[in-house]
Amino acid sequence: MIRDSNLQELITKFQEKDRLALARIITIVENEPERAKEIFDVLYKNAGKAFIVGITGSPGSGKSTLISRLAQEMRSRGKTVGIISIDPSSPFSGGAFLGDRVRMREIVSDPQIFIRSVASRGISGGLSKATYDIATVFDAYGKDYIIIETVGAGQAEVDVIKIADTVVCVFMPGAGDSIQAQKAGIIEIGDILVVNKADLNGDKLVLQLELALDSYTRQTGWRPPVLSTVATDGVGIKELLEAIEEHRKHIEQAGLLEERRRNHIEKKIREIVESLVQEYIYKHLNQEKNIENLVEKVYLREENLYSAAEKLLKPIIKKFEE
Repeated sequence: MIRDSNLQELITKFQEKDRLALARIITIVENEPERAKEIFDVLYKNAGKAFIVGITGSPGSGKSTLISRLAQEMRSRGKTVGIISIDPSSPFSGGAFLGDRVRMREIVSDPQIFIRSVASRGISGGLSKATYDIATVFDAYGKDYIIIETVGAGQAEVDVIKIADTVVCVFMPGAGDSIQAQKAGIIEIGDILVVNKADLNGDKLVLQLELALDSYTRQTGWRPPVLSTVATDGVGIKELLEAIEEHRKHIEQAGLLEERRRNHIEKKIREIVESLVQEYIYKHLNQEKNIENLVEKVYLREENLYSAAEKLLKPIIKKFEE
């Protein structure tokens, strides 16, 4: 039961497919954890139907243009799309730079496509903390596909596997991506590999990626296809969506989609628990004056960092054990 009448009205409008209500609820989910909990108490049961596609890769590989074209292809097949674009954060305001949203202006006017730019806020791994929650909101709203574009930091882009049903890794010729991918394990998380800007001598990179795939053994029976695209011209986009659907069919029939989603839920629950425990500990530490004394002792080398931390944790652990 929602006690806040304004929030209840907002949820009602959301359920009526009001786009403004969708935008406002995403903002609440990003910034107001307590109200977000109330929202999910109502909306969570309506989620679980959307298919989530993660798009990751190095800056400059053309992810935004690729996503714009992919969303248009999805719309041509009568599907609705929600896009979460993780942008780098402003070091001053903490907000998103919105660069990717600008590059997707071709699809902004489509009422069945909703784009949300989200600031990474310094979180490593290419995702924002709120990404999973925003995806759940899109899902509950009734979007058929949810596309998540990671911030584009190269080797740190592996967190997308914690949320996406299908992960698409985007490379471009001449950027040393094949070597980076082999070092960072990007190839290991990719269900589909895409060489974008393939008109720039992309055949060599396709071959390198195919050879790199031979070094990895997968137990799922799925070998990631290596596709060539030129997103600016729309080349290879239809084939990319078909590969996504083929992968979806494979993991559904093998029972892997259900397994992935259960794993995603478990990881998210663990993250929430860790966040709540951390919040509790910091709140406790701020109430205690002992930390100031310990800081002084560590500074004077009368204590070391580890023994000081243990002393601070002892009363907290005692409370948990009671």
